[in-house]
Amino acid sequence: MTTQVQPKSKNITANGINLHYLDWGTEGQPPMVLLHGLRGHANVWEDVAVALCNDYHVYSLDQRGRGDTDHAPGGDYSTDAFVADLAGFADAIGLDKFILFGHSMGGRNSMAFAGQYPDRLERLCIVDIGPRIEPAGGNRITEELRNLPPEFDSFEDALAHVQTGNRFAAEPVMRRRLAGQSQQLPDGKIVWKFDPAIREQRINGTAAPAADLWPTLERITCPTLLVRGTETDLLTEETARQMVDTLAQGTLAEIERAGHMVFEDNPADFIAAVKGWLAS
Repeated sequence: MTTQVQPKSKNITANGINLHYLDWGTEGQPPMVLLHGLRGHANVWEDVAVALCNDYHVYSLDQRGRGDTDHAPGGDYSTDAFVADLAGFADAIGLDKFILFGHSMGGRNSMAFAGQYPDRLERLCIVDIGPRIEPAGGNRITEELRNLPPEFDSFEDALAHVQTGNRFAAEPVMRRRLAGQSQQLPDGKIVWKFDPAIREQRINGTAAPAADLWPTLERITCPTLLVRGTETDLLTEETARQMVDTLAQGTLAEIERAGHMVFEDNPADFIAAVKGWLAS
């Protein structure tokens, strides 16, 4: 089999909006869908997708309001809307059952989807998020958004800004993340791609209320891997172990030298943990 290492960039209409996604891998392999976090985009998963696409058909989705997917009609960034998008996306590309990965916001959306559609998932991987978000981490993210400049004079200026908040990720990884988060205007300025409403809702306290996902975990029946970065400020070890105890088939993997952005901070160890779990 020939592995497609460079993804195909595709669009499809589902749940009433245009969804952009990246398609890696070989036709006929088990399908896998990857969901990014709050300010992420489809290509943040590149290292993971390239490592897995020989054995899986990997789809990485730009969730509503991010990357090249449409902004949400009426500013609806509720968990229910994200779940409906994912269900519509899976239906539109013909996925009955699949493996689902979700990081941060995407992890919460993945948990909600798994609780609502338990029979549609072969496996679930939740990355550094839980039903309880530690206040210190949540407040940090809110302040990062509050202090986020709307534009930069150059890509390098924007890169310097985003690098201040990450201790572990290599510079090429940060460049890739920024390239998918931003766009250059005709005057050369660099601005953010994501819907400004996402920032405004978060800093003004008008975002959709967070769903209570503890009861949801009890409805998830598939094998589930919870990955936690040991340096994260969003998910405590105590909460992680409580999640694994609640899940029907839960496994915990803790990744050293990684904060919240686990698969970008330490991709080698993240990929090794995931491959071991997928093979189990």
